[in-house]
Amino acid sequence: MRVLVTGAGDYLGRRLLEALHRGLPPGSSILGLDRAPQPPLGGVSLRAVDPFDAHELAETIAAFDPTIVFHLAALASVAQSSETPSYAWRAELLGTLNLAEAVAKTRAALVFLSSTVVYGEAFREQARPDETVTPRPDTIAGRTKNACEYILRDVLANAGVKHLVLRPSNYIGAGQSETFVVASFAGQIARIERGLVPPSLEVGDLSAGRDFVDVADVTAACLRVIGQIDDLPNGGIFNVGSGVVTPVAEILEMFRGMTGARFTLRVSPERVRAAGVRSEGCDSTAFATATGWTPAIPLSRSLCTILSEARAQLG
Repeated sequence: MRVLVTGAGDYLGRRLLEALHRGLPPGSSILGLDRAPQPPLGGVSLRAVDPFDAHELAETIAAFDPTIVFHLAALASVAQSSETPSYAWRAELLGTLNLAEAVAKTRAALVFLSSTVVYGEAFREQARPDETVTPRPDTIAGRTKNACEYILRDVLANAGVKHLVLRPSNYIGAGQSETFVVASFAGQIARIERGLVPPSLEVGDLSAGRDFVDVADVTAACLRVIGQIDDLPNGGIFNVGSGVVTPVAEILEMFRGMTGARFTLRVSPERVRAAGVRSEGCDSTAFATATGWTPAIPLSRSLCTILSEARAQLG
């Protein structure tokens, strides 16, 4: 088994490489690609490759000769994409096109980690869409992810290369950037506990609901795909989430129960999404039926781990 992962420096990419090292059979080879050099990771080869350099990318993939490719390279958050729209489109589309053309010349299968953010406006009619719901992306992140799904379908289908699309919901875990709401709450609470900042927590739309799934459950889903790639439909699209929509306010209350610190709340305009308040979840029944995967980590355990890590980061 030879597994290649793009976006090796991203949060999910690093966690997937760690999971692959633990979960693949002995003798397997793992290669992680990223634009920037990455810290060493035991049992994993890492290489700095510019995804905009089609020739270098194609040479690297041909030399490694992967069995399966996981394409994760992307801007990490909706906010990041909105702040740099030109770069977001260039990074997502050109990087994906170059990768698709390179993989089309190999025997590998490709798995694209898209996102449930592609459903966009559809969330207003259905908080937990399944894969039959037509995406109606209303953010740059959603539109670029959806466009990449089409790129891969067209390029790889024409080349006869098998590919799948996974659409994870809001994955969370220890060490995630504070640009994400759960990590932001944990980091702020940890600093308040230490007296490093005033006891005031910055928040956004607390009434919004999200499908939160632990990053370890997402990487476990990827391992399931590897084991069952031959049985899954070519071009198949699968949601990957907990199936439960949890209000952000409930996340905050769960954190309150884990700390003795007392704090007030302050709504920060920059934390309020332009798309407005709405619930965003997903129905993962199709993936569970096809692979037997179900999320194994309760939300409460994820939050406890995230807060513990935030505290540890302060020394």
